[in-house]
Amino acid sequence: MSSDMKGCKLKQRKFQLNMRKNFFPLRVAEPWNRLPREVVESPSLEIFKSCLDAVLCSLLWVTLLRQGDWTG
Repeated sequence: MSSDMKGCKLKQRKFQLNMRKNFFPLRVAEPWNRLPREVVESPSLEIFKSCLDAVLCSLLWVTLLRQGDWTG
């Protein structure tokens, strides 16, 4: 991983009593850090949306195939 990618990583902190303060980082940091580089480094919101949609669709298909729910 290049040094410029370290700036794109989100940090997940331990849970504290102030739930509103930590809600976003706790729920989003891990999935964001698992996204492919193409999605994270998208130059625009529209490209981000289309890349994210492609990743989520492929993830859904893999999950369905593993569960045996696909009837193609």
